[in-house]
Amino acid sequence: MATLPDPPRVVWKINSGEGLASPVVAGGTVFHFENRGGRETIAALSAVDGSEQWATGLAPVFEDGQGPRGPRCTPVVDGGEVFAQCSRGTLHCLDARTGRVLWDIDYAKLGMTFVGEKGRVPGARRHGFTGAPLVIGGMVYAMVGGKGTGIVCLDRASGKTAWAALDYEPGYAPPIPATLAGRQQFVCFFVEGVVGVDVRNGAELWKVPMKTDYGRHVAAPMAHGDTVVAGSHQTGLQGITISADGDRFKAERAWKNIEAQPNITHGVRVGGHYYGIGDPAKLVCVDIATGKTAWSDDSLFFPDTKRAMAAFIVMGKNILSLSSGGELCLFAASPNGFEELGRTQVCGINWCLPAYADGRLFVRDGIRKKGGNLICLDLTD
Repeated sequence: MATLPDPPRVVWKINSGEGLASPVVAGGTVFHFENRGGRETIAALSAVDGSEQWATGLAPVFEDGQGPRGPRCTPVVDGGEVFAQCSRGTLHCLDARTGRVLWDIDYAKLGMTFVGEKGRVPGARRHGFTGAPLVIGGMVYAMVGGKGTGIVCLDRASGKTAWAALDYEPGYAPPIPATLAGRQQFVCFFVEGVVGVDVRNGAELWKVPMKTDYGRHVAAPMAHGDTVVAGSHQTGLQGITISADGDRFKAERAWKNIEAQPNITHGVRVGGHYYGIGDPAKLVCVDIATGKTAWSDDSLFFPDTKRAMAAFIVMGKNILSLSSGGELCLFAASPNGFEELGRTQVCGINWCLPAYADGRLFVRDGIRKKGGNLICLDLTD
């Protein structure tokens, strides 16, 4: 994509119930997770016209002071199945064609105690489970929390536990698969810090402690070569070098960039550079090798700079961003400076990542209690 239509054509637009889960598109179907009648409900819609194919209610909604009543975790779609994680800590596997629940599991039965917005309890047990499960082959990996259940591997066919490990509590980021220092592993951003986890049994391979108020670790870690990039609103963005140390692994902080500290935005990588939102509300480009800021720009619109959020989609040599103010911006993925290629207003206030398929962008807005809209935009005009 070399430019943006201004404005893009609205293919269809429907009302959306409350929630912060992002839409997912697969096989011509949009999977949408919202509050319906007090239940976190997953719905399948036609990507062509937004018509509903099925809807399945899963669990009672959760509400706190951070957002609307409804689901906060983006569903995962793979191989004809949908995996939906509800705010209070339940995981449901559904048939993508019919919406029939194939199995579900309550994390409470694995030792997790959901608390909600009370006291100083940190992480997902406070504001809801937002870190999507990881589905690989015949296994599903979820960050649960509790004694020996920091990460749990579930059999995809039955939902039964294959193994469980670690005592850490989940933050809000999903587990990320990576190969570091020659070993396949998962990078998990727990309340206690960033941890490398053995894919075979959940054993801890390495750890870099990172502590923040209430364990607000939202931005997903990323890996480039043997470097892990991770950070939060009080730790700065950090580069962690992973190396083999005999039969073990060594993790060393290579750099820290305070200006690029992420808050509630997942960054993206193009080549050897990281692109994301830094503090207080700037688009930043960071050299992953050195941690130095290549450039920063403050022209994106955020209605609340203290909780600025943007979603990014890499499109070849460019990056498409959707800000929390509903502004779509296309810019060059270049470390030489911010080069805007197009900008247009497409929706209202939002904290959701858009989905892109076949020239169409699916956006969801509305972070207030009245819900919002699910909109399909044609970006090819």
